[in-house]
Order: sequence, then structure tokens, then C-alpha cells
Amino acid sequence: MKCILFYLFALNILCSEIVYESGSLSDFFSSESPNSTYDNWISHVTEGIAIEDYNDYGPDWLDIQTNGFGSYRRLNENSGTLAYWEIIFQHFINHDITVVDSLLGDSLSSFFYEIVVFEDSTLNNVFHMLREQLDTSFIDINQPDNDQDDIIGGFRNGWGLFIINPNANYEQVLIQVPHPCDDFIAPYVAMDLFLEIEAFGFMIHGAGREVEWTQVGDYANSKSLSDPSRYQHTVFQKFQETLTPPLFDVNPHWPIVFAIHSFDNQSHIDRKSVIIAGGANNSFTTKPIRDITEDHNDIINFTIEFPIAAYQFGNNPDVHITDYYEASYDDNFFYNNGIEEFLIVKANDLIGPVSGVQMIDLQNQSNPWSVYEPWIQVELDEKPMMFDQIEMSNESLYQQGIYPTGIDNFILIREYYQPFIEGVKNYLINWNNNDDITAPDSVELFWSSNSENVNEINFSWIPTYDTNFKSYEIQLDNQIISNESIIINSSDYPILQYMRKNEHIISNIDNTDIWSFRIRAVDHFDNTGPWSNITSNLLPGHSPPDTVLDFLNLELNINSLEQDDAGNNYGIDTTVLMPGNSPTLYLYGNNWKSINIDSLAIDSSTVLQVFCKIDSISEIQGIGFSDGIKSIKYALSGTENLDIEDWITVYQGQNTTGGWFPYNFPIGNDWIAWYDSLSNINQVYFINDNDDTTNQKGNIYFSMIRDITSDLNIAPTIEIEYTINNASRMHQRQIASISFNSMVNDTDSYTFNYHWDFGDGNYSTSPDPEHEYSMLYNYNYTVILMVEDETGMRSYASIDLDLNEENPSTPLSINFVGDIMLGRRYESNDGIIVNQGVEAIFQPTLNILGFAADLTIANLETVLTDHDETHPTKSIVFKSNPQNVYGLTYAGIDIVSLANNHIMDFNQDGMIQTQSILNEHGILHSGSGLNSYEAYLPAIKTLKGNTIAFLSSSDRTGQYNNYQPYLNAGENKPGFAYLTPYYLKEQIESVKNIADFTIIEMHAGSEYSLSPGSDYDSYEPPDGFESLRINPASEDGFIVEPFLEPEDEDYSWRLDRPQMWDRALRHFAIDQGADAVIVHHPHIIQGVEVYNGKLIAHSLGNFIFDLNYPETFPSMILNSKVYQDSILTYSITPVYIDNYIPRPATGELGTYILKYIANKSKELDTYVSISRDINKAFIILDTLEMNYQLLNHSIDELEWDQKENYFISKPVLLPESGSISKITVENPYISHFRLGRELIWMGNFENEGSSLWNLNSDNEFLQDSIFRRGKISVSHIRNNNSPSNIITNLENKFPFKNHLKHTLHGNIKTQNAQNVDLQLRLSESRNAETLITISLDQSMNGFHDWKKYWKNIEIQESVNFFDVVMNTGIPDTGISKVWFDDVGLIQWDTLQIISDNVSIVNNPNDYNYIQFFSSSTPNNYVNIETQNKFFGEATNIESIPKTVNRVIQVPGYGHFFDESKGAIGNWSWDFNDNLTSNNRHPSHYFSSPGIYSITLTITGFNGAIDSNEITIIALSENSEELQVGDLNNDNEINVLDLTYCSSYILGLITLSPEQFLAADIDSNNQIDIYDLYYIFSLYN
Repeated sequence: MKCILFYLFALNILCSEIVYESGSLSDFFSSESPNSTYDNWISHVTEGIAIEDYNDYGPDWLDIQTNGFGSYRRLNENSGTLAYWEIIFQHFINHDITVVDSLLGDSLSSFFYEIVVFEDSTLNNVFHMLREQLDTSFIDINQPDNDQDDIIGGFRNGWGLFIINPNANYEQVLIQVPHPCDDFIAPYVAMDLFLEIEAFGFMIHGAGREVEWTQVGDYANSKSLSDPSRYQHTVFQKFQETLTPPLFDVNPHWPIVFAIHSFDNQSHIDRKSVIIAGGANNSFTTKPIRDITEDHNDIINFTIEFPIAAYQFGNNPDVHITDYYEASYDDNFFYNNGIEEFLIVKANDLIGPVSGVQMIDLQNQSNPWSVYEPWIQVELDEKPMMFDQIEMSNESLYQQGIYPTGIDNFILIREYYQPFIEGVKNYLINWNNNDDITAPDSVELFWSSNSENVNEINFSWIPTYDTNFKSYEIQLDNQIISNESIIINSSDYPILQYMRKNEHIISNIDNTDIWSFRIRAVDHFDNTGPWSNITSNLLPGHSPPDTVLDFLNLELNINSLEQDDAGNNYGIDTTVLMPGNSPTLYLYGNNWKSINIDSLAIDSSTVLQVFCKIDSISEIQGIGFSDGIKSIKYALSGTENLDIEDWITVYQGQNTTGGWFPYNFPIGNDWIAWYDSLSNINQVYFINDNDDTTNQKGNIYFSMIRDITSDLNIAPTIEIEYTINNASRMHQRQIASISFNSMVNDTDSYTFNYHWDFGDGNYSTSPDPEHEYSMLYNYNYTVILMVEDETGMRSYASIDLDLNEENPSTPLSINFVGDIMLGRRYESNDGIIVNQGVEAIFQPTLNILGFAADLTIANLETVLTDHDETHPTKSIVFKSNPQNVYGLTYAGIDIVSLANNHIMDFNQDGMIQTQSILNEHGILHSGSGLNSYEAYLPAIKTLKGNTIAFLSSSDRTGQYNNYQPYLNAGENKPGFAYLTPYYLKEQIESVKNIADFTIIEMHAGSEYSLSPGSDYDSYEPPDGFESLRINPASEDGFIVEPFLEPEDEDYSWRLDRPQMWDRALRHFAIDQGADAVIVHHPHIIQGVEVYNGKLIAHSLGNFIFDLNYPETFPSMILNSKVYQDSILTYSITPVYIDNYIPRPATGELGTYILKYIANKSKELDTYVSISRDINKAFIILDTLEMNYQLLNHSIDELEWDQKENYFISKPVLLPESGSISKITVENPYISHFRLGRELIWMGNFENEGSSLWNLNSDNEFLQDSIFRRGKISVSHIRNNNSPSNIITNLENKFPFKNHLKHTLHGNIKTQNAQNVDLQLRLSESRNAETLITISLDQSMNGFHDWKKYWKNIEIQESVNFFDVVMNTGIPDTGISKVWFDDVGLIQWDTLQIISDNVSIVNNPNDYNYIQFFSSSTPNNYVNIETQNKFFGEATNIESIPKTVNRVIQVPGYGHFFDESKGAIGNWSWDFNDNLTSNNRHPSHYFSSPGIYSITLTITGFNGAIDSNEITIIALSENSEELQVGDLNNDNEINVLDLTYCSSYILGLITLSPEQFLAADIDSNNQIDIYDLYYIFSLYN
């Protein structure tokens, strides 16, 4: 209402009085109210803009935000104004309106507030209102060309509007709107909610949140000072603080505060219409948002299933409840319509700010575990998706043309959200009208046990669910339990209000006594559930721990060890007591003390326990145990990096200072591991080493020492019984039905988890299942039962089912792959998972991975978690969204190892969540746990009659870097299974009686090493190595490379020292009974080794990883076949990680990878046979049965370059089959040779799995029509107007061995070129600037046909990485076109002498090239024979000649290449012009036109030959092309052309080159019946 009653305003300014008004409260708030002093309150709110378009304020014609319309007075902490308002509000909510009026009168000149008694004649109700008077000097023009939307009058303070309903139906409900401007629909829906449910209070802020802010940096909502949800010193907040506290004492479900907000779906895409949450800090959302019981008493379940009916808003479809609501919750939330359940979408944002002032204030007054939630955060979509779907415009939705903006603009929006309001109303009606008279159910499986702490007892139970749950009550007594026994409940432990709680710890109770306990549940309506079973803290089979040493004797004899020099800085302390109030031993300074104890006989199961409290850290803080001669010392804390030959460091740094923590020591097992025997302990060492006086002196307290062996958890004993039921036939298959029964005996457990593996890929979790076997396959099935009790102890039992008399029909196939990491770059905004889905990563290898095996095994090098707190020592952490587990299941991965240096990246919570997710999806895992027992547990799988145990462990603890706390698990410490010889032996021993095959998975070795190494945690580096070393896995420390952001820990690209430690440990595993050892961690593939007939894969490299190091891109799949006669066979499939996606490596790329593996394997005395034709390698397990063949290769001609004192040949490409083993040279002048490896495995540009070349512009691309070999080359295009030259280089730099020589090479073809060059660019590090650029001897200009170019490169010091660049300059005129093919860099081994004309080469190897040296002028024609040794069975050879162009112009060159199959030693090309060549990929000069039949003859083993021919057409320069099919050139297709063609086919005539091309319709370089048919078709 624009007409303001100025007369009344004047009176109000002079004096305060109670204002009485009538009409519609809703109209006063947001429309016209003629009987009010002013109306449309919401339009007068103070406005401001800090930054344009930061917040969405709706269409401009609704309300244009204006700086300077109204003002806002911010109050400070301890403001007297806020204290005064608190008094006003106290009287206001008590309806003392006269007192309120008086208080406002006293402050009118500064507050400008009045109390209004508003009689709503439409609702027949009276409301009390505190509102601010208007200042008419403020004018809001809004749209300048529209006078109807002008607003006169704004607020001076902008503190808000506060309304009380004295006749409220729901006195516990408060509605609030903190953001009246940018949440522009919130005020209208909030007012509807307030009036509809007849709530007690309504509050809305009087200013926008951008009105005032900190003015520091760029604006963000978190910097607002006028937002009451972020700035706490507001009148808005004071109203809540005054109103809500008294309500908490009235009723358990009081108060309920609804904070109403709205959001725009442009910034928040694909969100549901209503998002309700308990605030950002409350994931455990309770009623009224969610009822986690089966009663479903919550707002969403009180909303109708289809809140929006079809055609309600025109042509809209109906909207289901699951498209209407989102909610924040922590597990599952279902809408139940009485027939079926629907999952409500989980909201992860738009759930309120973490620091929300009103939220925190309210939640601080309530118990977070209660079933009643006081704070309800509501977010409403300002334009629900349904309106977008029906293409309703903003103008229609918000009723453009109704001015000034008010409630009538939001008729449709208010109608849309009416079902939500009805849901709230129905919920409150149900609460008020339906008393709960049903008692909670009894609590099942109540169980108790002693804690490690002597004054604590643990409890666990199955939760009971009651919609109005109040508390669990635990009754206890150390006598017979009775009704008079003590009861503890939520008054003692508030967390007992948590209905889903299933465990608890009672403190301040002596657990050395025997106690009895029982539990029940009570609700808020005084209904009490029945008591549970009675349990005791001391379970059957257990006895109280024995005290080994205590400090009750203050005169205890304490001796000093030789390291001690601390004087009297120690003693027995009676003030700082351990849990249980026992005196403690205190050490300060450099103290090494020993105390004699009564002789304690230990066995392998003995576990000792001590509590320690460390107030400040010294160099070493620990404890030791001695038999008087030998000792074991455990480090608990300390800054010193200890020698693991002297200390057990598993607990070092694990716990924080200032608190008591228990440490459990498996002294029995450790003693055997160290000394291979047992002994009697008679001394205890207490250590606080601080001999470096420059360091701070630490101090430590030790509690009594107890032997807790008698109170350790007991594993169940289990047996299996079964009955074979009658066989039946189903769908032509014989079916055997078998009933299984489990028999479990466990003295200290009540509940068990069962996992049956039936051996045919099926499972059951039932105690006594029945299963049907198909007898289609001839397998003897092994059935495995795993039983786990509630303490985590497991046992296994197995039986063999002989259902078939025949032998097994097919072997069990297993695939092993390396490291899988699905986080980091994969999940970035432009990452593969975000844009393509996690399945896209696995899709290219499906057919060679999961689809190709019965079992697939991997190392999961990331946690699947949404936890954010990282391990304190991990600078590089990996985590992946839990949903990415679907990638593993999609790929067919069955088992993963978790024993790696990243399983603890997000601490215990991340590890537990990862294990749970894998369990949910049926993926077995091993290698990590909450303690060492769990970490060492196997993963066992039975399939096709084979039972296989997978045992995982790691030695990458972080101890070598002193990264405390370390990552390995301890007796009572989470982590991975620690890889040591003793515990490796124990793991293998634990499965001997149940497994047919035992597979060891190790996460070990040195990262980025090329071969298994030794002693890499402490070694003396060579001179000058420090400047190259960036590996923290050494006691020498590491130098951080300034140009390199590390992508994983322990980076050491130069750390390649193949010594003995790694191999010795892996040999040990085989000696102890392992059938195979699979190693992860180095990220680079290493060789395989056959040891005593068993396989060791020293590193499978990465499989899925986002590293940018090319040396980590080659990968492999280790294929195994397992037969029931205990035979394993192995093969290797090459893989390449291309742009973070593993792909099959085919062709030459696949061969390169396989030859690399074969070479690395030969270094380990193992032979690998490569089959190029099927892209696979086979590991030879028995060298006695190994076959090999010799393949001869003749080198008849060499090209030479003259150097100062010698001649050097161009590099010669060696045959691919096998590897070079012998060189015979009959030329007396050729004295030396060297062998080389190609470093750029993907230099041929073919589509073989790699795309490492950086093709990043439209003018550089892969071309499939012009090439020198294969099918593809790289093409450059430049013109005289191009801004710069164009370069194509490698996407990532490769390591460069600067002590070796190299050769740069490549094929180049040019047209109108300028400054074309190949370059080698060398740098100190991957990301550093180029230090050295080496080019070909001469750049290319003009027109050149294909030619091979070489550049020999001498040793280049001080560089460590290389890049290869193809460079094309700008032509002087016109367009330049350049093509590159077969670009590479050869790395040469050292020069070798040819003695007596013969040199023997160690093989297998991965050499690709050979180069010769001559002391005098050589003849081009030489007599050199090389011999390749090939292991395995050779396949038949097949000659496949290829040409670059089927048509050439003469005089000119034709270019040929070989794609023959099989093991080939020699190539002989006959060019049909009396000239030949023995090069594999020759070029030949043709001088005359003609049709040339080119023959390629290849020679294989034992002189086997095969020939094939191709045809090329050589045209003269002035040749005219004939029309296709017009052989007689008469410009028409007729019978004469058919005659010509058929006569040629019959050999009756010859054709000219032009006629041949016209007749070769299908362009296959031969004329046959098909061409005749095509010409006939043209004729007709």
C-alpha cells in the first residue's frame, strides 16, 4: 500500500503506544492491508548488493535490490541494546504487552519499534507483533519505468519482525526466515506454514545479507555482517535465545524450529523441491525429519505419495514423493506407502552453514543423540524442476504484472509447497493426539567384556528401535543382580540416548572383579522394555589378567642401565595415577631403568600390556623385556629414527601426549621372531632416552604391567556336516541338492557371522544353508565355511564334495593386475569419473581382464571413503568416492589387497569404510585391520575344485622416513599386515590345512625401481647421487626437486639397485609353502622369476593410476591357470595406461612391453617366451623342458658415417622374434658394435594403445592416408600467414640416462616445407626448462619424399629427462605439409669388441638396434650374420608385403614395409626390375612406367620360406587418368571394356598402367573376377 498514514506516523514518533490493527496478517506481511499503519512488510526490508549476481534475488521485476534502500544497524558483542531486547522478548513471549509497550517507549528514539495487537478477521485470531516503524525518506524505485512497483519507506535498524500467536496450537514451534531478500520465496511459504499449523512464533530478519560485510577481499556469504545466521550479535538471534530455552523443559519434543530458505536451480542443478536437514553438523537426522523406526512417523511420511497431481499446473505430470523431497541422513531413509518403500534422495549440501548461529545455539541446548530434532533446516527450490519440464516461464510462475510485488505473485509457488506444509501439520497432529503406550522391545544379544583399561568394561548389543526412544538403561552388580541393583542411563552417559548405539564403555569400575549386567530400553512416555539376558565381564574360558609388575611398593629396587645418565629424574609417583588408581613409574631426562621381576615363562601366545602417559616427547620413549641375556625393546614415542634391527617400532608415535593409552605386546611371537626360541622374562626396561642435551627433555609415566593372555578373545571351533539329497534333472541338467549344517563352539561369544563359499561361485550367510549343484561340469567341489564371532575372531572349515567321477574339465583361470587408484585426477572436475563414469576406466580391458578369468585380483591403492581427516604423516593421500566400487565390480575384480601404504590415508575410519563397502559388494580383501590379528587374516576363495588362500602384507610402514605414527598394525593398533619373515611364515602356516594353493601378495620394494632391490632403507649412495636423489626412502634423507610436485611417496626414478633383500624374502615365502608371490608398490613393471618351480612377479606395475611418469605407463596382466592336479601355468598380457586409462597394448607396443619383461626376467634367471602373433608371453616354469630355436639374420649392406678417426654405421633394426644372441662378422675392419633399445615405444603412431604425443592444435594431427609404415603418421600444416612454427612433442618427459649415448631418428616427408627438424630436448627435471636442444644435422626445406634421418648423440651430462620434438616452420609462400613416422630415440649400451669375428650376447634381451664401427674405410657391402634365440614353439611364417602407395610417379621412389607374421630372420624383396633388397622396410627407385609385381620372400627357422607379392603401378609424369572401367578410353563402359578385363584375367593380353588402374575397381592392386563384376555393373 503506497498511501502511508503520515498523521499516524507523526503520532508514533512523538510517543509510543500499543497499536491495534485488524485485517489479514498475511496481507499486512505481503500485500495490501488498509487498516494497518503500513502494509506489505516484506517489501520494506533493507536491501543491499555487495557483488552483482553473487546471490539470486529472482527476476528483476519482482524486486530489484538497491543499495541505500533502508539501513541496518549492526550491534556488537556485549551490547546493552541486546540485553535490553532480551528483557523486551521475555515479556513479549509471556504476553505482557503493556510492559513491552513501556520498554519500547523508553527506547523509541533509537529502536523505532512498536508493539502491535493484530486482530486477524480472516482467521478469527489475535497476534502480537513487534515491528519497526518506517522511515519515509527511503524510497525504492525498483523498475524506473514502472511507478506501480515503487516502495516508500524503509527501516532504520532492519532488525526484523517478530510475531507471537497467544492462541497457538503448537506452542513448541517457531518459524524463522533469516534471508528475506535472496531466499525470495521463503518469506511467503514461511508465513503460510506459520498460519496453517498455528505455530507459536514467527521471526524474519529485516535486512538482506549483502547489506553489510567485512569488506575484506571478495564478497562471500560467510563474510556477511548482516546475516543473522552467520553473525551472532543480532536481535534476531536474541529472540530465539529468549524463546526456546524454557521450552526444552516442557516436553522432550520441544522446541521445534523451522528455518526456511530457498535456492535457485541454476546454481544447484537437478535438486529435489524440498530439502530438509538437521543442519550441516548433524548427519544423524531424527524426528520430525526422519523416523528411523518402522513406524515412519516423520514429515516426509506424513506427506501424500504424489504431492503434485497431474495437470495441477497445466500439462504437468504428477510428482512422486521421491522427486519432491531430499533429506540429509546417515544411512537409508524410506518413504513407506503401506505397500512398498521408496528411497529418499540423500542431500549432501544445502543443509545449512557449518557455523549457523541459530542452529548451533539450539543444538547446544539439546542432546545430539535424541530421537527428537529441535532444528529443521528447510531449503525450497525457487523454481521446481517440474515447472522447467513443462516450460513455464518465470513471468507466468511469478505472475509478472502484479505490483507492488507481494503474496499474489507467489500463488503458484505457495500452492506447490502446500503438501510440505500439510506434511508438517499432519506430523504435529499425530504427535499431539496419539499417545505412545507401547513399550520398547527387549534388547537382544547383550554382551560384556573387559577393556584393556583396568577401570573400564565394554558392552555390545543389538539395538532396539522405538519411535519415542529415550535411553538404554544398564543395571549392574558385583553380587547377584536384583531390582535394587544400580542402574545407569542417559543421565550418566548422554550417548545412551542414541537409539542405534550397539556398544558402550562404562568407566570407573574395577574390571578385575566379576560383575553382572543386564540392559533394557525406555521411551519418553515412561514405557519400559523388558530386561535382557544377564551377562558377565569375565566370560567362560577367560580369567583375570595376571600382574607382572606394579609400583605399589614405593621402595621398589630400580636399577640404571649403561645408557642412563639422568641422576634422580625418576621415581614412583602416587599423584599421577594410571587408570585404576595405581601408582606409576615416572621418568624424565636421559633415563634407562631396569626392574627385576619374578621369572615369567612365555609361550607363543603371551601378550603383555602396559598403560603409558607421555607428557612431552624425548628422543626415545619405550619399554623392553629381557631374560638377562637377550632382550626386545618396543618404541612407544620419540623423535629418533630407530634401527628396526634393535627396536620394534609399531607403536612409535601412535598416541598423543597428555593421556593414558594401552599398549599390547605379543612378546611370545616377537621373541620367537627375533630369537627363534622362547625364554623366561626376568627384567623390564623403562626408557626415556634424551642423551642429546640440545633437545627438550621428555617425560613418561608407566603403569603396572599385566599378562592379559588369559583374557584374550577365543576363536570359534567349527565343523561341517552335510546331507546329499535326491538328485534331480532340470532343463537337461543334473542337479544335486545338498543340505549343510554348521556346528560352532565358542566359549566367549554369542553371535556369529557365517560365510559359506560353495565352490561354484555361489555364497550363503545362513548358518545351515541348502545349495543345488549343477553336475554339468566335472569338478570336485570344495566347500569353505568361515565363521566370525562378535570379537572379530575367525575360524575356517572345509569339506570336499566328490559329485563327479570324471576328471576336471577346465582349469581355474586367475588374472592378477597391479595398483588401482581411483581418486585424485580421476575425480577432478574434468576427470574421467566425473565426466564419463568409473566404468569408462575399465571398459577397454574388460575382454582381457574380468571377462577372461574366473578370478581377478588387484592391489587397491586407495580408500573408498567420504571421510576427510587425513593421517598425520601423509602428505600425499589417495581416496575415492565410495560409489567407485562399482568400477571394481564392473571390471570383474573379485579380490583386492589392502596391505599398502595408502590404506591408512584417512585413518581408521577410512579403512573401515573401505572394508565395509568391499564386503557389501562381495569383493574379498586381505591385509588390513583394526589390529594385527585382523590384518593378517587371509582371503579364501574356492572355485572349480580349487581352494586358494590370498595373504597380503607390506613393509612400507613409513619407518624408514621416521613418519610417525607408522602404518603397520599392532596388537591393539589399526593398520596393514606388516611384512616380516616370521609373520609371513605364520600367515602361510595358518592356511596350510585348508588351501590347495597359497598366493602371497606383497606391497614392498622401492618405488620406481626397475628391479627387485635390497637394503634400500639404509645405504650409502654413490658420489654425486644426492643431487639426483629425490627418494625419502633412505636414512640419507632426500632432496625435494624444485620443479616437481610429487605424485606419490618415495619417488626415486634412479633408485635401481638389484641386490638381494627383496628376492631373499620372496624366496623365503616360496620355501615356506607359498605357491606364488605377487608384488605391488614400485609402480613400474619388473621381471618375473621362477624359483623352485614357483612364480614370483616382482612388480605388476600400475594398472589404474593417474601418475604422469611415462615409465609407469607400461603395465601387464598376469594370467594364471590352476588345475586340480596342483599345476599352475602363467602367461602375460601387455597393457598400456593411456591418459590414465589402461588399454590393451597391441602390435609393436605390446611386443616392446613383453620383450622388456622378458629381459628383466632373464636378469632373474627366468625365461619368457613371446608370441607376437597373439600378443602374449608365456613364462617357462621348467627350464629342463624349455625349447629354443635359432633364427639367422644376414646383414649384407650398411650405410656409414665418417667420424674423425673411425666410421660408424647407421643403426640396423634387429628382427623382432626372439632376441639377439650371437654376432658373426667376416669383415676384418669392423671391430666394435653396440646394441640399443628404443625408448619411445609408441613412436610409430599406430593405434596400439598409446597416444602419448601432444597433438594440441588443428594443424597437427594423425593422418591415415599418408605414412611411411603401418597406417598412421603425424601431419603438420603451416602456411605463410601462420603465427608461429608448429611442434609436436611428448606429453610427458622420459627419464634420460646421461652416462649413455643415444641416437635420434625418424622418417620425414615434406611438401613446400621450411625449417623442418627433429629435436631432442634435455632438462634437469620433468618440469624444468630445457637445458640442451639437439637437432638433426640439417633442417629440411622444400619438397622431399620419405627418408630416414639419424642423429648420433654423445653423452650429455647434468640432464635427467628428455623430450622429442617434431618441428615445422612457416613457409615463405603457400601451404606447407610435413609428415613424420617412426620417430624414436635409441639408448645405446656401451661399446663392445668383436673378438675372433664372433660375439655372444646374453639373452633374452630387449635390444632393438645394432650399430657397427670400422677402423678404416669400409665397403657398403658387408658380411655380417646375427643370430636370435627364440624360446618356445614357433608358429608358421606368412609373408605380408605392404606398400605406402599403390600408385607412384616415375622416375621416383616406391616405399615398402613388412607386416609378415611368425618368427622371421631374413627378408628379400624382388622389385621386378632385376633389383632386390634385403632391408625389412626398403625404398626403391623406379625409372620406368609399368605394372610391377613386387615379391617379398621371408625366411624363418630351419630355412623355412614363404613368399607373397603385391602390385604397384608406376605412371609417367604426363600420364592421363582413365575413367573407372573405361579400359579402351572411349568415354563409355561397354562390352569392349569387359573383353579387355576378362582377357587380362585369362592372361591373354597385358594392360598399360593406366588401363590397370581403370580395371582395378576395388583398388586391391589386382584384377580379378570381382573387378569384372563391377565393370559389368557399370555397363548395365
